Amino acid sequence: MKTYLKDNRGFTLVELAIVMIIIGLLIGGVLKGQQLVDNAKVTSTLAQVKAYQASVNAFLDTYGMMPGDMSNATSRVPACVAADNNCGDGNADGFISMSTDADDGGGGTVSTESLSPDWNTLSNGSSESDMAWKHLGLAGLITGVDTDSDPTELTWGVTHPSSTLRGGFEMYYDTDFSDVGPASSGLVLRLTNTGMGAGTMGSTGLEPATPNQAANMDRKLDDGQPSNGIVFVNGAKTGDDGCKSDDEYDEQTDQRNCLVYFVMDS
Repeated sequence: MKTYLKDNRGFTLVELAIVMIIIGLLIGGVLKGQQLVDNAKVTSTLAQVKAYQASVNAFLDTYGMMPGDMSNATSRVPACVAADNNCGDGNADGFISMSTDADDGGGGTVSTESLSPDWNTLSNGSSESDMAWKHLGLAGLITGVDTDSDPTELTWGVTHPSSTLRGGFEMYYDTDFSDVGPASSGLVLRLTNTGMGAGTMGSTGLEPATPNQAANMDRKLDDGQPSNGIVFVNGAKTGDDGCKSDDEYDEQTDQRNCLVYFVMDS
């Protein structure tokens, strides 16, 4: 009678090495794939920034006034009719201002139009900065917004263009960037996520970009410094788990902690 012996040999070192190599390749492939996705999103976001800058310039060339700020948009911009699509006029002071709600001292709020909103201020939906996107959309200069939407019902991809990273874009003139970046002024695009509704601006993990993504955008368009130049950032926290620390991005964290500002003119 034949006897069959069970082979109890374990893996050899060579076999284990092969397995470890395969696992390493798989992990490396996943990480590389994620890096490619992140790079594509950064590239797409920068393309949006350039397109919006071009659209504002085209609007100014065509109508002689800034979108949102235009005082006779209801008579000149195609289909800009208050009764039909909530389209309205601005005050033609040459700046796209942001309207925010402030405490009136009596338990209510009062709407205030500002050219220097605090970095963590939320628009109340009645701003020239909100109307600007409708003017650009009705003029056929941008896509990605619903030109029939109610500006007071702030929604990414409806009243304001959304970002491929997360959240979307706001646009307004700021007379003083010193609370977030360089001591200068200009028309900015603000890439944010919590700016359109309830929540705290710059909340840890709730903004559009990681420090690495923000740094990549800064390096491609500007000087790579988070508090200087035409690209700068802010967030609720600084240090190892924030967005920036002094003059460097906190690239060791993968949390989405960064609001990103792009200066369109100064």
